[in-house]
Amino acid sequence: MFLNTVFLLGALHGVVLSVLLATKKMNKLSNRILGSLMLVFSLDLAMAWFMGSGFVSEYPFFIGLDFPITMLYGPLLFLYTETLVRGGYHLNKKELVHFLPFTLLLMFTVPFYLLSPDDKIARVGTHGGLDYGPDFITHLKVGFNIAYIPFILRQLSRFQRNAKDSYSTIEKRNLDWLRTFIFAFLALAIVSVVIHFLSSLAGSQDKYSDFMLLAVTLFVYSIGYMGLRQAEFFAHHQPHNSPHKMESTPSPDRYSKSGLSEERGVELMQQLEDLMIAEKPFTNNELSLRDLSEMMGVSRHNLTEIINRFAGKNFYDFVNSYRVEEVKHRLQAPESVTLTILALGMEAGFNSKSSFNSVFKKHTGMTPTQFKKSLE
Repeated sequence: MFLNTVFLLGALHGVVLSVLLATKKMNKLSNRILGSLMLVFSLDLAMAWFMGSGFVSEYPFFIGLDFPITMLYGPLLFLYTETLVRGGYHLNKKELVHFLPFTLLLMFTVPFYLLSPDDKIARVGTHGGLDYGPDFITHLKVGFNIAYIPFILRQLSRFQRNAKDSYSTIEKRNLDWLRTFIFAFLALAIVSVVIHFLSSLAGSQDKYSDFMLLAVTLFVYSIGYMGLRQAEFFAHHQPHNSPHKMESTPSPDRYSKSGLSEERGVELMQQLEDLMIAEKPFTNNELSLRDLSEMMGVSRHNLTEIINRFAGKNFYDFVNSYRVEEVKHRLQAPESVTLTILALGMEAGFNSKSSFNSVFKKHTGMTPTQFKKSLE
């Protein structure tokens, strides 16, 4: 009875999270996909409550509705990650193929749905489990979802590398929380495998189902909460139209066909350096490639090319080099003696002590404190 109540509360919690995520104004598509994932988990928990509450005999029509939805876990998590990191506002038609396994399993389950109420009730085990057919289907469902994990992790890794081409501050764009989400999902899948194995040894496919459902409940509570608290830094992110958008290190011939001449590139680079010195846009700790390209009046692709070709840096390192030089200059200025080193770093555009120290040391070989002492 206690676990049944937990499952019901978990399902209701998931539904509330789904509604909240679906109504968030930022990252609409990503949040709606995450809301759909929460809704799928909620249906799973609601069915667990239904099967263990005694309503089975009264409403046999609902028996088995949760069986195919397992095939939605991996696809929804993959599409959520993809839309989040690429900043897309729609899904391509080709991405509908991810839902094909769910559709096929749903078709496979149709004969079960067409059974008479008495036949359906007869297939319900003592713990609420159901006999749908061959055990390999369960193995297939678990394996299918786990297969998505490497592709999702690759997406995150590629984004983290390429974030430095678009943002001057990447701390808020750290996807560790999403990585935690994915590993929690993987752990959930592993728990499912272990439970299925133990159930097979025990000769019952439903003996350990409560443990699995309890894990799902904890997952819904923790991950749903993290999803609501996520930063909205992708709200204005737009993918580059360049076919090279996924390169983390510019290659020598990357811009061989860009159309930007050497002379024009040198001219724009000089304009950029003049802008950085005169207006100090780097003091904006949220400065992005988009912001700077608008100030320059050039496309983001051309600005990236200018910085890569003529400064030999990515956008992140280019902007932060000016921040470091600003701090170095301020540390030597008499009027800054009343300010702390951290305060100077914040005024120069850094947004945290850790990033300030790590970036400063990367560019100078010393921490800010060491550099100040070297001036004495």
